[in-house]
Amino acid sequence: MPENTVQYMPECKRDESIPGICKLHLPSARQSENIYSLYRQDGGWAWAVLLSSMISHIILMGITFSFGVYFIVLKEYFNATAMQTLWIGCINTGLVLGGGPIAAITLNKFGCRPSIIVGGLLAALGFLLSYFVTNTYQLMLTYGLVTGLGFGLVYTPCVVMVSNYFNKWRYLATAIACTGEGLGFVIFPIIFNLEIEHYGWRGSMIVNAGIVLNLVVCGFVMKPCQTDRAIVKMDLIDASLLKDFWMFLFAFSMIFWNIGTIVFHFIVSDYLIENNIETGKAIYFLTIMGVANMIGHPFAGLTVLLPSLPHANKWIYVTSVLIYGTGTLLFVLDTTYEWYIFLGIVVDFFWGLQLGCMANVIIDLFGMEKFNHSYGYQMFSQGIGNIIGPPIAGALRDYTQSYVFSLLFAGAANVMSAVIMFIIILKKPRQQPQQEEVKPKSET
Repeated sequence: MPENTVQYMPECKRDESIPGICKLHLPSARQSENIYSLYRQDGGWAWAVLLSSMISHIILMGITFSFGVYFIVLKEYFNATAMQTLWIGCINTGLVLGGGPIAAITLNKFGCRPSIIVGGLLAALGFLLSYFVTNTYQLMLTYGLVTGLGFGLVYTPCVVMVSNYFNKWRYLATAIACTGEGLGFVIFPIIFNLEIEHYGWRGSMIVNAGIVLNLVVCGFVMKPCQTDRAIVKMDLIDASLLKDFWMFLFAFSMIFWNIGTIVFHFIVSDYLIENNIETGKAIYFLTIMGVANMIGHPFAGLTVLLPSLPHANKWIYVTSVLIYGTGTLLFVLDTTYEWYIFLGIVVDFFWGLQLGCMANVIIDLFGMEKFNHSYGYQMFSQGIGNIIGPPIAGALRDYTQSYVFSLLFAGAANVMSAVIMFIIILKKPRQQPQQEEVKPKSET
């Protein structure tokens, strides 16, 4: 059955006068209209989808970007190099984000709901298999490849579903959904630390598998959006976007942006430990940054109140990237824990703004009609940055025996991303708004 329609099953009631016989009671026109109104754009079920998407962001992005906790533990447990250990996390995050094209194929062919359900099951399987590994190479396969691919199948459909279900408040709804990322950054460093203390890192993998199964529940909530016309499903590859110079340039900006962000979050706790900060404080530092990130997310949605301001989303985004890169560069200064806290709050607040703006920036640049594919392409670009960034930073750490050059590498990548985005804003022709009012069917 097509993903964009809602199936109505007739109610079967037993006729007591004739044993074994059921009478079929078809829904009335008003009942059908009520069901339709529930699952249409901006309808009641949109808020259930928004909550489900937010929970999914909490789980998959919180787990993915809290790998810094495991980085410290696994590097010591396996007596591995920084580069070798960082490969585990970068494969995972690379597939979470770089799996966008794969997710686009599955959601176009099967729909968002099946993609999320299968992705949740696959991610849980990856954590279960991680319990049995004996070296970092096996973790690259289980934690990195299997779990990362599962998360990748979940992430893009969650964003697409919110964009499909909301029209009038699309920008704000997207920002609220992405706020879950910030909440995940807050709670999962604490969760991981408690799990490892009580069950060891192997036992924590079993617990994480149970947590991840909640993505399956979120998938069942993602009921198809009902509109007067079908939501257009696009070809698996949009050739026009692949030939678009601005998409090509935007992809490079995404690669540099993700090199900077993922490297910083993976190594910052270990960097603090090397600067004589207690391990507990170094891990708690990730939670403090997560709070700032969560606060920054909703501010991105305030651009809905500025419809007459050209490029509002894009200017907020590029300014945030530049501040993030500058803050990362300042981390190389050998200073106090309080100063690191201040920098961490500033950096992650503006990272939250970036994440909250991202989907809306893509819509502004390439239009809602091409959102599925343009979002998938930029996710793939982010995946490239996530895969190549951490190993380079790890190699710099292993060669110099210091994270200073790794942080300089990350900060410079963010600044380069901002410069490229600045050029796009100034030179690319403005995309005409493509939001549409979708009216419910009239009663007959």
